Amino acid sequence: MTVPSVFIVIGPAGSGKTTVAQKTAKEHSAAYLDKDRVCGRFVEFALKAAGHDPTDRESNDYYRDNLLPLEYETLLDVAGANLRLGRSVVLDAPFGAYFDEPDFLTRAAEKFHWPPSAATVVRVRVPQDLLRDRLIRRGLERDQWKLSHWDEYWSVYGSLECAWSGVQYLDFNNETPLPAEG
Repeated sequence: MTVPSVFIVIGPAGSGKTTVAQKTAKEHSAAYLDKDRVCGRFVEFALKAAGHDPTDRESNDYYRDNLLPLEYETLLDVAGANLRLGRSVVLDAPFGAYFDEPDFLTRAAEKFHWPPSAATVVRVRVPQDLLRDRLIRRGLERDQWKLSHWDEYWSVYGSLECAWSGVQYLDFNNETPLPAEG
């Protein structure tokens, strides 16, 4: 059996992660795992149930301390289940909260019993002005906090660099126009 591949597509909201991730999954006949599709409804419900705005995750300590770790653990666990079946996976999620942990992926692979696999991090890059225009154009409620606090959002999320070890990095400059849902 061949070694399955793990493609982790990262970038800020509106960068085109989903478009790049879906194309990658199709090209490699890999399982496509989008954090928001896997966990989004549960997270929104949990935020509402706890009395929080379900669209504000960037400035919400409750989300960051309690729900964000569960989202990523769930995503990585589902990835492990696919990898153990010999199925390559594409993970579509920002992962920014974990960029400064060099052994993050190694620990996740261990914790969720990933078999040996080749990992590639695809960094989707977009200039600040284009990213802001895309968020405005797509008009999603979950982007309102980002747009209302643009300078704060960009100062944190626009400059994050992934420091994971044991992975291959591939930069993807995504300045091309995206479909309406981009």
